[in-house]
Amino acid sequence: MNSENYKTEIHNMIENGKDPKDMVIQMCRPQCKWYDDKYDRCVKAFLSLKNADPEKNCMYPYRDLVTCVEACVQPKIQHALRGNEHGSIFS
Repeated sequence: MNSENYKTEIHNMIENGKDPKDMVIQMCRPQCKWYDDKYDRCVKAFLSLKNADPEKNCMYPYRDLVTCVEACVQPKIQHALRGNEHGSIFS
């Protein structure tokens, strides 16, 4: 989906009362492949432990993945909101 198509689709979803976040997450997730792979490696390593220490988990790699995806998603949705035609809702 090119940039003009996704902007139009997000705007249409918002106008129709639908949440575009799931669609935008799917669009943004490939941009965070490095973090996704890091999280997958952590999960595989954690599951391979027989006596896994409950203090050790994959919270930080998961946080990094979510932060990356949200950094891509948030501006795409915010720019489509009514009142943000001039670049900032808060100006």
